[in-house]
Amino acid sequence: MNTPLEQRAPDTRTDEQKTLDTHFPAAKESDYTIRYGIPGQEMLMTPELKQFDTTARGWLSEAQFPRELGNSLINAVSKVAQHTQAMTPDQLTMYGETELAKLEKAYGATLEEKLHSAAEMVEALEQKTPGLKNLLRSKGIGDSAMVASMLIQQAERWHARRKGR
Repeated sequence: MNTPLEQRAPDTRTDEQKTLDTHFPAAKESDYTIRYGIPGQEMLMTPELKQFDTTARGWLSEAQFPRELGNSLINAVSKVAQHTQAMTPDQLTMYGETELAKLEKAYGATLEEKLHSAAEMVEALEQKTPGLKNLLRSKGIGDSAMVASMLIQQAERWHARRKGR
């Protein structure tokens, strides 16, 4: 901000990218709120949990989630994990089928394309910091219609920000 106007580099973002940055500003890793354990109880942050926390914040930041949407995704993942933690493999399969039906109803004929777009974003994040795919495959997390919808929506913004790069 203190840089004189004549020394600033020109803004090469497209109008769409500027609009996205205005309405959906990407948050920093430290902006996300991730809680572990039961609310109200202090949980010991083991080295493994600290590493996961750092990695999860990195995924959210690299995907350019705004703070509020990133926190919503964190909450959705937590709720799915709590809901599915005691499910048998057959129950998890049924859960996945039910959630897929919700996505099909919401996205119709465009679902396959939108899932592919989200998968490209996840793959790029996975290449940079492995582990996201395993998280999404565990406990039905990636099967959740809510989690998938949030990833689909963010993938649209993520891809739009990369156009022309």
